[in-house]
Amino acid sequence: MEVTLYSDGSSRGNPGPGGYGTILRYTAPSGAVHEKELSAGFSCTTNNRMELLGCIVGLEALKRPCTVTVYSDSQYLVNAFNQNWVAGWLKRGWKNSQKQPVKNVDLWKRLLAAKEPHTVKFVWVKGHAGHPENERCDELATIAADNPACHQKDKGFKE
Repeated sequence: MEVTLYSDGSSRGNPGPGGYGTILRYTAPSGAVHEKELSAGFSCTTNNRMELLGCIVGLEALKRPCTVTVYSDSQYLVNAFNQNWVAGWLKRGWKNSQKQPVKNVDLWKRLLAAKEPHTVKFVWVKGHAGHPENERCDELATIAADNPACHQKDKGFKE
């Protein structure tokens, strides 16, 4: 089963209120296209946390192992896999190349667990450049960030 996952994150201030937006798309053998949108807002978080969480919730929504292509405008997310940053972090006990603790370890660990059953490829897209799905994810993320009535607490974020 091949799935396309688009995701984006947003925060109003860094840190500040934030949200993510995710689109999952699957084309059935019959040609029917199935699409699901996911989003949520948080009272205080960072843009990078929302970029990661958008991808995580998309992968966690999949009910069986899939081949997934993730499209994101977050170089933080995409380069972590395409430039093997994660492998280095793991080898160094979640320390970066400067021997400092990796930020957002809670989400990186959750992402690795969510990714585990799948074959995942990461593709960077330029943000705010007219890519329809990226623009829609940005819209979902900013709507969630701007709606305090729906905000959750980002339990992993430490102010």
